[in-house]
Amino acid sequence: MKKKFFVPIILVVFGLSLVFSTPTEAGRLHGKKVHIGAMYAISGVCAEWGMAAKIGGEIAMEEINKAGGIGGVPIEVTWYDYECKAPPAIPIIEKLANLDKVLVVNGPCQSSAVEVIYPKLERLKLVCISFCSSKPGLSAMGKGWGFRNTLTSDKQLDPVVKKWKDRYNIKTAVVLYNSEDAVSTVEGKNIMPVLFEKYGIKLLKMYTFQTHTMDFAPFITEIKALNPDGIGVGSCYEQGAKIGIEARRQGIKAPLLGGACNSTPGLIEIGKEAVEGYYGSSAAWIVGNPDPRMQKFLAEFRKRSPGGKEPPYSGPRSYDNMYIIKKIMEEEGVTNKPADLEKDKEKIRKGWAKLKNYPGISGETSMDEVGDGIGGVRSLVVEGGKFVAK
Repeated sequence: MKKKFFVPIILVVFGLSLVFSTPTEAGRLHGKKVHIGAMYAISGVCAEWGMAAKIGGEIAMEEINKAGGIGGVPIEVTWYDYECKAPPAIPIIEKLANLDKVLVVNGPCQSSAVEVIYPKLERLKLVCISFCSSKPGLSAMGKGWGFRNTLTSDKQLDPVVKKWKDRYNIKTAVVLYNSEDAVSTVEGKNIMPVLFEKYGIKLLKMYTFQTHTMDFAPFITEIKALNPDGIGVGSCYEQGAKIGIEARRQGIKAPLLGGACNSTPGLIEIGKEAVEGYYGSSAAWIVGNPDPRMQKFLAEFRKRSPGGKEPPYSGPRSYDNMYIIKKIMEEEGVTNKPADLEKDKEKIRKGWAKLKNYPGISGETSMDEVGDGIGGVRSLVVEGGKFVAK
C-alpha cells in the first residue's frame, strides 16, 4: 500500500512544482553567462547617440543581472565601436557572429551601418536589433533577421512638419542634407519634399553637403537671397547646429526643422540660441514622461552621462532592447548550450518577429511584418535652451 501511494504522490508533487515554478525556473538557461553582442558608435559624427545607447544597455544589463540574469544566468556583453561609419561595421558583425559567437546583437544605430550589415544577417544567422536607425526600408534587407526598435523617419517627421508649419505659418522652405549619410539623404531628398507638398509648403531649393563640411556660409548666403520661411535639415546634430549658427550670423530668422539624428541634447549644446525654435522628433517619450520607470532610468542615466545630459531616444530604446531579449529568451526556450547555438538564434528571431505591445519605458514596442517598430512619436521643439514636448 505504501508503495502504491508513494508513486502517485511523487507524481502529483512533481506536477505541482512545474505548475507553480517561476518563469525563470521553468526557463532556466545553461552555462555561466549569456553572451550578447552590441554595436555602439561612441565616436564619430553620431557619438552622442551611440554613447546614450551604451549607457542605456549597461543600465539594463546591470538591473537584469542583479535580479538573477536571463533564466538564472548573468549577461555578458561584448561590444564594439563602429565610429558612426559603415565600413567598420562589416568586420564587426562578422566577428560577433563567427568569433565571439553571440546569441544576438543590440544595435547598431546609424542607418548607414544597418544598410551594409543587414543583408549579411541571413547568412550569419544572427539577429540584430537597431535602437535608432530610421531610414525606411532597411529592416526588410535582413530577411527576417534584422529588426529595428524605432520608428522610420517618414513616420517621425509627418506630425512634426505639420506642427512646424502651423506654428510658424511656413509657406516656403529650403532643404539642406548630408548626401554621404543614408538617413539624412532620404530625409532631405525624399521625405521632406513629399511632406512639404502634403502640407502646402513650397520647396524653393535643395542643397547637398558632405559629412565633413565645416563651412556653411556659402549655402546660407544663397538661402538668404531666397528668403524662405523655414529651413529643413537632413543631418546629424553637429551639422544641424552649425547650420543654425551660420543662419543666425547672417541674420536669417527662419526656424529650423530637423531629421531623426538632430533631436539630441548635443544640438542645443553646440547651437545654443541659434537653434531656439527648432522642431524635431523622438521615437520615445522622454521629455515630461511621468512614468516612474522612465524617471528612475533618467536619474541613473544622468549619473553616467558626460555633463549629466539626458539621452536621445537611443538610450531608452537600447534599454528596452535588453529587457525584450531577456523576455524572448526565457519564453522561447533558449537553452544557451553551445551545441544549440543555431537553434537558439532561430528562437530569438521568431520571438522578435511576433513581438507585440511590449510595455517598455520608451513606449509600447511591436514589430510590423518587415521588422520595423510601430507606435507613437513625440514632437519636440527647443524652447529656453531645452527640448519641450509638443
